[in-house]
Amino acid sequence: MVVSVESLPNSNPNLYNSTSMTSSLDDQTIIRLAEEKIRVKTIALGLRVTEFFHDFDRLRSGYVTASQFKRCLDTNLRLQLSPAEEELLFRKYDLKHDGTICYREFCDVINRKYPETTITPYPENFTNAAPPYLNSWRSTRHIGTQDESERLQNVLQRIAIYCKQRGIDVLTTMEQYDKHKMGEITDSQFYRAFAGPQLTEAEMTLLRDKYSDPGKPGLINYLNFVQDLNKFSRTNESTLPTTDSTNIEQTPIVGVEEKAEQRSIQEISDKIRIATFKYGIRISDFFKDYDKLRSGIITEGQFESALSLSVQKQACLNMNDIKKLTEYYRRPDGRIYYKEFIDRMENAFNIPELEKKPLTQVYRPGQGLLSRPLNTNLTPDEEDRVSQILSTIIEKVHKRRLVLFPFFKPYDRSKAFTRACTKHQFGRVLRTLDLIPSPFDFNILCKKFEDRETGDINYALFCQMTEQDFVAIKVESEQEFQFERARIDEEQKREKLKIKIDTSNVNMNDLMGRIRHHVLTNRIRVKEFFEDFDPLRLGTISQARFIRVLASLGLTGLDGIPLTEAQMYALCDYYRHPDQHDLIIWKQFEQDVESVFTLSDLEKAPNVQVSPQPIYEMPTTGTPNWSNIDPFNKEELHQAMEIWKIKCEQRRIDIVQPFKQFDRHNRGHVTRLQFRQCLAIAGLSYTQKELEAVEAAFIDDNGFHYRRFVEWIQPRRIEPLRYNILQQELKNLNKQRIPPEIKSLTSIQDVLQKIKGQVYRRRIRLNEWLKDHDKLNCGRMSFDTFRRAINPCQLELTESELSLLED
Repeated sequence: MVVSVESLPNSNPNLYNSTSMTSSLDDQTIIRLAEEKIRVKTIALGLRVTEFFHDFDRLRSGYVTASQFKRCLDTNLRLQLSPAEEELLFRKYDLKHDGTICYREFCDVINRKYPETTITPYPENFTNAAPPYLNSWRSTRHIGTQDESERLQNVLQRIAIYCKQRGIDVLTTMEQYDKHKMGEITDSQFYRAFAGPQLTEAEMTLLRDKYSDPGKPGLINYLNFVQDLNKFSRTNESTLPTTDSTNIEQTPIVGVEEKAEQRSIQEISDKIRIATFKYGIRISDFFKDYDKLRSGIITEGQFESALSLSVQKQACLNMNDIKKLTEYYRRPDGRIYYKEFIDRMENAFNIPELEKKPLTQVYRPGQGLLSRPLNTNLTPDEEDRVSQILSTIIEKVHKRRLVLFPFFKPYDRSKAFTRACTKHQFGRVLRTLDLIPSPFDFNILCKKFEDRETGDINYALFCQMTEQDFVAIKVESEQEFQFERARIDEEQKREKLKIKIDTSNVNMNDLMGRIRHHVLTNRIRVKEFFEDFDPLRLGTISQARFIRVLASLGLTGLDGIPLTEAQMYALCDYYRHPDQHDLIIWKQFEQDVESVFTLSDLEKAPNVQVSPQPIYEMPTTGTPNWSNIDPFNKEELHQAMEIWKIKCEQRRIDIVQPFKQFDRHNRGHVTRLQFRQCLAIAGLSYTQKELEAVEAAFIDDNGFHYRRFVEWIQPRRIEPLRYNILQQELKNLNKQRIPPEIKSLTSIQDVLQKIKGQVYRRRIRLNEWLKDHDKLNCGRMSFDTFRRAINPCQLELTESELSLLED
């Protein structure tokens, strides 16, 4: 909860510095005010008072001397306490009555949030807290007259409602200019950081006079300004539900039209397109400030804020229009897909990626089509009356030979020559030229030439209709312009050039199986190929990039799977994004393909059985099914294979070598002619029927699969696993009985004497052997490590002697 500056009872620093005031108060009030002063200072500076007292209390007894207590307050807090306040504080916290101060009790009182003796159901009203922002207790200038005070409250209320409706954080915006966190910024920075509604120069001057610092000319205390805005926001929230319905209708809300005109999405979009085209507004820059990762998605409040800052004033949009656009572009998750909105607005009279289409003719709106049109909401009687008024003015202008445009132009120089003026200025010029009609006719005339959004009078069209030779706006013959026509024509051309590919004959199960087989056998990480085209890790890429990645995976080369164009588009259609049809969800494709290695999130399901990888291996395309072979061919096949198998065993023929001489790239396939040459080299005879039966059984799309043929003729001998054999041998070895010890020594002295004899005769240095196993040089090691270190010395010790030595 943000508290306003003016609501704090102790926010005036002069309250603590006045000795006359403290002299007239009782002791309890003086102590309470002194503690409040210390509390405000510590919270504002963010200090922990206990840490300063610990420097003087090494033993943490909780007591310091009076001089140490005073030194902590003077040095660290820089407070000027009166002698009466110091004496009363010393007397209150001198619990032992020996001159020492109990600083623990003092720190508990200072850090206490609520008064200890006050019990109430509303403790927030008795909060012992300083103002929430730095330097926010500094007083602001006083507004003199009652009229200025009411105007200031009205301006603050408008700003508070405006910022509340659009979700604008005024404090964060102004803190960007306050690098030293002083709570003050300059006048120019205040004007630059102001994000409220459009105010007049007098209203901005009123704000500057109210919140300027009296002691520092040129600086504005923006923290007081923010706190007053928060106070008005809470006041509006508390009074809005309790007001009567009639009062709600009578009270205008800033940012919403009193009589909201119900426009369609198409009309609102047309107004924004015209505004962006006429004023050259890059609305994408306003939205990108809220989208750091360029994902094309922002929140609802960010969308409304960016739209208000970019084009609301130029397109004359109200809050109803902004809310309707927000509802139209909202996604199911509550966020806004602003990329689609920007493409439609900025490409109204242009075609995206025009640099790639140099021969494309871009349609531009005709001259005068985007100018301010005349008001067409007049009744037939009013239109007739306007014609009579204009005819009278035309007659006077022609008779007196007046040139009206130079009289209106001086009132338009301050607004960048918009060819519009106010209603008062329009009547002033007509009164000067003695052309003004009656008040009733003047109102009808203004209604004809006024802009429905701003209320200004289009004096250029008035001059064009009253003067004979003056041309303000030249409108071409075309009366209506369709904003989407250029884009629709371009899309129709694309549809004509697009070739429709039939993907109904593609078997997705077989296609995905072959892709998994290719990835498994070549150990390809699909994720690494797609991440190069998806730097934001959105999990989606365009269709052209998806096809390019499939080609880089080897799915279109000779060594991989030569996918057809129909299979490519079938994969794109299967993994297409449901909402954005121009994107492909590559993340789902990667999960489906890489499931051949392992399953994701196995740590969450420890009982899931992972399928073995060989089940994903598939035969080469075109491999015949032996169960469908003709019985006569099957008999010829088995007969030829048996004869060749017997010959190879009897003659010790290595039939693999002839095939390897023809298969230089080790692909496992040879041509039909090469297969017959290999049979001739190996000396295997055959008949024509046997040869045709064998070729029909082993030929696929890549040629003759000689590896399958060789496995059938000379099957490889399956060697048993040596690991199981070694395990069994170790078990048998461990079962053997340990031979009995012969003449083992039983005395430790005899064992040591035996070791000394071995060391002396064989020149053994035991320290070198034992030091290698004692990395820390601590002189100790475990039993197992000791035996491991002493065994290489070959001291010829038995098991009992080693145990005796260890004990």
